[in-house]
Amino acid sequence: MAPLSERRWYNPRLPQTLVISQWLLYFNAFWALLAVFTGGVMGSAIGAVLLLASLGANVYGAYGIANELKLGYQVAVVAAFLPFVLRLVIVFISGASLMRNIGFVLVPGDIINAIFVYALVALLLHPQSREHQKIWFS
Repeated sequence: MAPLSERRWYNPRLPQTLVISQWLLYFNAFWALLAVFTGGVMGSAIGAVLLLASLGANVYGAYGIANELKLGYQVAVVAAFLPFVLRLVIVFISGASLMRNIGFVLVPGDIINAIFVYALVALLLHPQSREHQKIWFS
């Protein structure tokens, strides 16, 4: 375990795909924090838990990538898919048909938000990101 002084919140020396992923993860964490303060997802306990999990996963994922931790990368990948899981939970809680609400699940928020969500997934699963974490992350 490295001393605390060697830990960092941001690492610009990583490949471009992982550097941008760090920023997007922190960006998602900021919006999740705002959602926590404004009431979360439909006021349900499951939604609140998923929102807090999303907040923690985004922060730890970005921090783990910055510190070149395999677990951090894995958590970041899970965090990237949490908007879809969160929307699936909303559909199932409401009792609605998944096929009728597939657009709601696959396009999280408005089109700009969806672009950021899909960009994060693409950056984390990009071959350059996967190869770098396989070789260099501990």
